[in-house]
Amino acid sequence: MSDFAGVWHLDGRPVAPDLVERLGCALQARDIGPARVWHGGDIAIVHRQHVFTPEDEDEAMPYAGSEGPVLAANVSLAARTELAGALGPPFSASQPDGRLLAGALHRWNAAALPRLYGSFALAWYRPDRRHLMLARDPVGMHSLFIHRSPRMIAFSTRLRALLALPGIPRDLDERALADQLIMDRRRPQRTIYQAIDRVLPGQAMHLTAETTQAEPWWSLPEAGSLRLGSDTEVEAAAAEVLDRAVADALRSRGPVGACLTSGLDSGSIVLSAARQLAPAPLLALTRKPQAATAAENATHYYEEFSRARLLAAVHPGIDWHVVGDDGGDWGEHGNERWWQEHGQPVRSPLNIAWFFPLNRFLRSRGGNVLLGGEMGNSFFSFDGRVRLPELLRGRQWAALTQETRALARSEGLSLRKAVQRHVVRPFMPMSVLRLWHRLPRRVWTQYAAIRMDWARDIGLHRDMDQDRYRLRLGGNHHSVRTLREWLLGHASAMDAWGTVRAMTGVDFRMPLADRRVIEFFGSLPLDQFLRDGVSRSLPRRLLAARGAPPEIHANRQVGVQHGDWFARLSAQRPALQRQLDALQGSALASRVLDLPRLQALMDQWPHGAEAAEPRREEYLQMLGHGLQMGGFLAWHESSA
Repeated sequence: MSDFAGVWHLDGRPVAPDLVERLGCALQARDIGPARVWHGGDIAIVHRQHVFTPEDEDEAMPYAGSEGPVLAANVSLAARTELAGALGPPFSASQPDGRLLAGALHRWNAAALPRLYGSFALAWYRPDRRHLMLARDPVGMHSLFIHRSPRMIAFSTRLRALLALPGIPRDLDERALADQLIMDRRRPQRTIYQAIDRVLPGQAMHLTAETTQAEPWWSLPEAGSLRLGSDTEVEAAAAEVLDRAVADALRSRGPVGACLTSGLDSGSIVLSAARQLAPAPLLALTRKPQAATAAENATHYYEEFSRARLLAAVHPGIDWHVVGDDGGDWGEHGNERWWQEHGQPVRSPLNIAWFFPLNRFLRSRGGNVLLGGEMGNSFFSFDGRVRLPELLRGRQWAALTQETRALARSEGLSLRKAVQRHVVRPFMPMSVLRLWHRLPRRVWTQYAAIRMDWARDIGLHRDMDQDRYRLRLGGNHHSVRTLREWLLGHASAMDAWGTVRAMTGVDFRMPLADRRVIEFFGSLPLDQFLRDGVSRSLPRRLLAARGAPPEIHANRQVGVQHGDWFARLSAQRPALQRQLDALQGSALASRVLDLPRLQALMDQWPHGAEAAEPRREEYLQMLGHGLQMGGFLAWHESSA
């Protein structure tokens, strides 16, 4: 794992040493190595390496042969043995990821991308052809930003490296600001800066001095395209795919940690990791609320450690720890630090900061690799409820009736309510959905304090994809592909992972976002996920087979992390009011945000965690993100 940046002067000017130094400084991160530079006259590439695995200690990017191609990458390969075998001697699985990646690109050029498993963002420059390829893996956990103007191309895994270059304008893209505020995902290639784009996940971008061409190299699997002979075969194959993904994620030069909540995803990872690491222990870490939470109810619970304890007892190799507040501060509590590191507003910084004690605990034990179950619900633990509208479209009346009745029993709903929620609602036009849920006419204002006149000025109502945005509003969808694209496609949120790694020095890995997991579980028929009224059926069966207690694999309640959010937010209430007052002096923040609406939230502060929980979106998202966005706009305005 690493970060890199590059500059290419299209008019032939040599890249000056001060620009190279700027890029190297902008890639600074906790425990990152020194800058290594490849300089080719009018193009220069800077690379800084983290050491998370034994192989990383021998990494030496940028790789460049004698007048040959140059590679810089942020890469953690999976299926390394298979790739080394396909390349043949002198390549082997003991070599650094960058060396294997360079060999694959040299052998197959862009055709190497489908052969690569793991996570990566890369820059591959061919001096002989004056051709630059930028590419990312399908999930896009590693960001890659690009600026192109008539005189210059610049690229980096960190947004702030491009912002450090004097030739790149910092003018904001107001439509992209609105996208972040309302969590719209229609234009994932856009950043909030007019002059900077993203290379999209699963995409390769080819650049010459004259042209730019982007092409996808990967696409989503089709649900139902893989059919095995029996449930026994499916479960055996699924367990093998899961174990392979987890095994590759365990590669580390120190102790490995894993986030253990009480859910299906983290439980599956922890049990798989503990079995494969044995006799070495797995550090399983559970975050514990330190203040009042809402009371557990029929659908949700707000502390996870009591259930996590049950799963931790299943395997003797699980070294389980409950982590509370630690009084530490690596910059996670300062807004301006986030803006400096991230280059853009951060959604829910309070929520992100809540997890920093896990990273500090892991570092205190000598580890810097942490596994988590994020993105599992997109494929591995997909709830499968979209099967009902699929059955309706296929006119499979008997199966639709049987499954709807079973789901109604499972969820404690009347048959009429189950039909409305799971069969009819996914097809409803937004106009009907809006009336059903009593949403405002401009639906994006439901959870975003955005000024209506500004939204009208930027044409938000004209180019919004309401068919997809319905998913943000709880409207469900009748297409499994659309639903999975939405779950996979939150590009601006994925940018935060690189920033968190820079601030903590911890490599956070998501085995359930492994391409092999996505392709296998995404290809299965939907009846593997919704069966006899049981959603997430397949991961439940896998966990039960591995000895997980029924409190985990049969649980229908939803565990809510950061359960003490309201107590923490309340402790910051005076500071939040000062932030809001200060925004009155920012012309830009006042133009973008509905400040009176934010003030109304401050004035109508809930009385306790129980009253606040139904309004979580309003306070954590609308107020929290509104103040984060407003503060960033004022900060940007003052530094322009």
